[in-house]
Amino acid sequence: MALQQDQQSAGRFPRVYKTSLIIGLSELCERVAYYGIVSNMALFTTSHCFPRIYHEPTSFTYIFTGFAYVLTIVGGWLADAVLSRFWTILGSLGVYLVGTVFLILSSFFCAHHETTDSRVPVSLYVTGLCLVAVGTGGSKSNLGLYGAGQYGEYSENLDQQLKTYFHWYYWCINVGGAIAVLGVAYLQEINPLLGYVVICVAVFLAGVVFVVGKRWYEPDEEKEEVLSIVTGILRASRRAQRPVQRAPGGCMERWLDRANESRAVEEVDDVKQLFSLLWIFLCLILYFTMYSQMRTTFLFQSQRLRLPKFGGTEGVDGVFLNVFNAATVLLMIPVMHWLVYPWMARMGRDLTSLERMGIGMLLSVGSILAAALVEVYRREKVQEGNYVTQNISRNTMQAADMTVFVQIPQFLLSGMSEVMTMVTGYYFAYTQAPLRARGTVMGLLLLMWGLGSYASLGLSALFNAISYKMTGKRWFPVELNDGRAEWFFIFLAIFMLLNTVFFVFLAQRYRYKTYRYRRLMADIGTPAEHSVRT
Repeated sequence: MALQQDQQSAGRFPRVYKTSLIIGLSELCERVAYYGIVSNMALFTTSHCFPRIYHEPTSFTYIFTGFAYVLTIVGGWLADAVLSRFWTILGSLGVYLVGTVFLILSSFFCAHHETTDSRVPVSLYVTGLCLVAVGTGGSKSNLGLYGAGQYGEYSENLDQQLKTYFHWYYWCINVGGAIAVLGVAYLQEINPLLGYVVICVAVFLAGVVFVVGKRWYEPDEEKEEVLSIVTGILRASRRAQRPVQRAPGGCMERWLDRANESRAVEEVDDVKQLFSLLWIFLCLILYFTMYSQMRTTFLFQSQRLRLPKFGGTEGVDGVFLNVFNAATVLLMIPVMHWLVYPWMARMGRDLTSLERMGIGMLLSVGSILAAALVEVYRREKVQEGNYVTQNISRNTMQAADMTVFVQIPQFLLSGMSEVMTMVTGYYFAYTQAPLRARGTVMGLLLLMWGLGSYASLGLSALFNAISYKMTGKRWFPVELNDGRAEWFFIFLAIFMLLNTVFFVFLAQRYRYKTYRYRRLMADIGTPAEHSVRT
């Protein structure tokens, strides 16, 4: 009721818009830090401070990303069952901040490696990454949920409001990613210590912005909802034990019986719902494996195509490459939200959440096949001697004499896929999760992201093992010019198509949740209402 009054009040900026803006800004700052760390990880871990045994930048990135997202289910469970969502987020950002301090110290000792034991910067860096992963796990699974929870459960046009919220929440994520790869990553190439200081400040600002919004936040409604129902039943039970307060005809007993029956039905439905969601989410593991290629293999391919020159340098030292992903998503979110989805609704084809996610999976297949086609022509040009030499991140590479803009189709398809599958996935997880387990369910969704990163390592190793056994060569080496990466892309596309078929099978049998816990009291009524009905 308070939310509706606030939204309808004239002459004021609605409270829920303020909270959405604050949550978006906090997430933006956190993503600046996270992607700033990830973007520079390959360069920093292959520097003189790290022994050569650690010079596996792709594996390092996958392991860190996987660990961070695996911990999201722990963060979600903590908010649901132990702490409030507000304090889980704030505590996680505190751990995150401490982790970035360790990264600063690692960079400092790395700069003074002549007088420092070589193990010190490595130990500090790994410790910092572990703390950052813990902080990511707690904040990532709860921050977006906390913003969505400010819309309540019975706002007018709630579904559309939540869809809009998650679109722009994801847009903020990618703004943070763009700032990280364009600004922070480039700064780190020049001065790693200063870059990590900026990352630390970004995490601090994320916490400050989040705390500033406390005056407008609604409490954790799902916790209070469950507790209020339990408390109400316990109080009624105590009253029922007092003979002088029992209503005539035993209406209290009948009310308690119906309340307990309704509660038991809800709990059984919760278990069924969680299992249904788990099967849906398991299909996303391979999707996130495909998604990880966009941030790794696609960029390796970009480095081996002719880059545009800015100020006489190729692609501003390679930073130009990293903005491709963020730019496509930033473009596709408003296009899909304002143009494509409304047009489809006017055509009488308003897609369900699972239909959107399924189409997104097919688009990811199109993206990876487009990358395979580019790779065939790119490698042929290099083998024919039709290549240019360009310097990227202090490395000299042979790049095919083909403009990097030939990758536009694969990045556009990938951006559309990301909007349809991942943005919708956030909305789907929030609206379909049992009310008291939303953090756990969101953590479960993000857990698939982490498992997808690990699956990417496993599938690439499997592909290399198969190709080595067949030909005596690894077709997916670090240097793409020495391999046949197009077959790896086709290998992934086949797996993804089979995965999508199974997803469609599950989607056709999925029953969307329409109930809410807070409807329990409306269904069974109060004891007084029950006595009137009976």
